[in-house]
Amino acid sequence: MEKIKLFIKTRQQAIVLAIGYLLVASIGFALGQLATVQEKGPEIRLEQNVSAESNYTPTVSGLQSETNSAECKIKGTPSSRIYHVPGQSGYDKLNALTCFATESAAQAAGFRKALR
Repeated sequence: MEKIKLFIKTRQQAIVLAIGYLLVASIGFALGQLATVQEKGPEIRLEQNVSAESNYTPTVSGLQSETNSAECKIKGTPSSRIYHVPGQSGYDKLNALTCFATESAAQAAGFRKALR
């Protein structure tokens, strides 16, 4: 018992610093955990299916959609504003949302030609 008392007495400052460090670290960790708790938002339920009117024509920036185009030679992707012409790499795989009859129509709509 005397050895323990002597050990504590000679290293009292280091022991207090270690306990203080552990206390601050644990409080910081607990506060961090509390700050990152995220509440779930309200559950959203779709009560009724909403469909487009029968006379509705889907458009993107006023451009005719592929579904309504009788002839879709030039395919455009509105998110990237890039159009592809037949023969270009990946033209057949492209699922375009916008179609154009001519390259000039695509350029007039603000699209640029794909590099490949």
